[in-house]
Amino acid sequence: MGGVAVAVAVLGFTGLGLARTERDTGGSGTARPNLLILASDGLRPDHLSGNGYPRPTSPNIDRLMDEGTRFSDTVVQVPRTAPSWTTLLTSQWAGEHPVVHSLVGREARETKLTTLATVLEAQGYRTAVVADYAGDHFSRFPYGFQQVSAPDFRFPDLIRQRMLIMHVALLPWTALAPGLFPERGEFPELTDPAPLRARVHRTLDGLPADAPFALVVFASSTHFPYAAPWPQEGQFVERGYRGPWRFGATPQMEVDPEAPSPAPEDVAALGANYDAGVRTFDGLVGSLRADLERRGRWDDTLVVVLSDHGEHLADAGLGLGHGDHLWGGAALRIPFVVRLPGQVAEGRTVTQRARSLDVAPTVLELLGVSAPESFRGRSLASLVRPGAEPGPLPDAPALIETDLWFSDRDGQPYQTVRIPYPWIYETATVEKATGEIALKPEWEGTVRRARHRGLYLGRWKLLELPTPGGVVVQLFDVVADPAEARDVAGDFPNVVTAMRARLAETLPDGDRELERPVEH
Repeated sequence: MGGVAVAVAVLGFTGLGLARTERDTGGSGTARPNLLILASDGLRPDHLSGNGYPRPTSPNIDRLMDEGTRFSDTVVQVPRTAPSWTTLLTSQWAGEHPVVHSLVGREARETKLTTLATVLEAQGYRTAVVADYAGDHFSRFPYGFQQVSAPDFRFPDLIRQRMLIMHVALLPWTALAPGLFPERGEFPELTDPAPLRARVHRTLDGLPADAPFALVVFASSTHFPYAAPWPQEGQFVERGYRGPWRFGATPQMEVDPEAPSPAPEDVAALGANYDAGVRTFDGLVGSLRADLERRGRWDDTLVVVLSDHGEHLADAGLGLGHGDHLWGGAALRIPFVVRLPGQVAEGRTVTQRARSLDVAPTVLELLGVSAPESFRGRSLASLVRPGAEPGPLPDAPALIETDLWFSDRDGQPYQTVRIPYPWIYETATVEKATGEIALKPEWEGTVRRARHRGLYLGRWKLLELPTPGGVVVQLFDVVADPAEARDVAGDFPNVVTAMRARLAETLPDGDRELERPVEH
């Protein structure tokens, strides 16, 4: 496989293959609100026009923010799709739940989980998730949704899909027998959300009118290759630009070390293409709103807008993609917007930091459902209730970690500050029984010890970066330095000591024995 194919299919860990739908089970009616979670992979909150971004990227999401409450600073733990969604749904840190990285093995994938979906099913909700190509984890992990319409991620499916996309002349013929080629609807290059929207419509058609529903819709419009469909494609790119990122970009597995850095006009074009993807997802949000309004189910539905992680767009000298490092906030911060008339304040902005760990407990309280004991996060519902704006809650630590590294030669900045181990062609395998791509067991310890990790707490951000020579410790003052660009560890040694102790306390129990980095 070529580098681009692997980067699209594995580096982003997108789902490629057959869409799978399970049969509904159970459910009874209650008077509780419905739940609709609208998410797009890699959606950055600072690229939403309602948050002050200069381009008109998100009129429909902006309207939701005006009608509800937004959290201006929401941080994920592991900025990669499968680990992050598992934390969002289980309210547990990676390490407490088994999805500690993107290529976990069969035992981790089959571990039973207590999630937002299982809790709501027990309360009589009909639960469903509909996702396009980046949502393969929904069909691969037991999140407990009664109905799943999402891709698989198995090596044979990946090969079939790459063969089709490489032979472009064959693609029109696959439309004559779409049932024989389900992969055609799951291409990463297919960024048009129309097929996703049609599946959401069919899912809504099948939901009973006498029971509340909990529906997750996960789009990939803002995921690389950052190539929006017509008419959004190219609408923000400067006229006359003909550089390498005219039609988007994909992080590469292997980069010539002598290759020049992206030119400013290339970075601008990449951001423009990404913004077209934001506008594409926003159009999906608007169309699903109109659908629920026609059904008379919009205003009795708790609507949540979020993402699994943000995205680096080469705009701060920190590379491209997500999950490889913890510098800056572009890949770590996500939107978190809630709307429910009468239960959520209109037009409010909550500035206190939220964590992906807190999303599920907050949603449950707004729905009138108690959170299970296994949920580690805290509900922030008190901060969004109508009436006088409450005071802030005590600061809570936000744990952050990198995912496994797919490459040791991608030219990204983090390669200079890491414990070395080989790229996935050597560290991963294809499971014979399942066709899944998974990390070889003998590399699990090295990958876990090598990961970068850190903590947000109050005004501080601490990073621990294991290297062959020891742990590099960095500290950033996110109040004085919102871009997190200046390491002040040498200026505040007492803060470093306290933050490192708090990080050690926050790490899941299973990780504490891995604190000392070692080489494989």
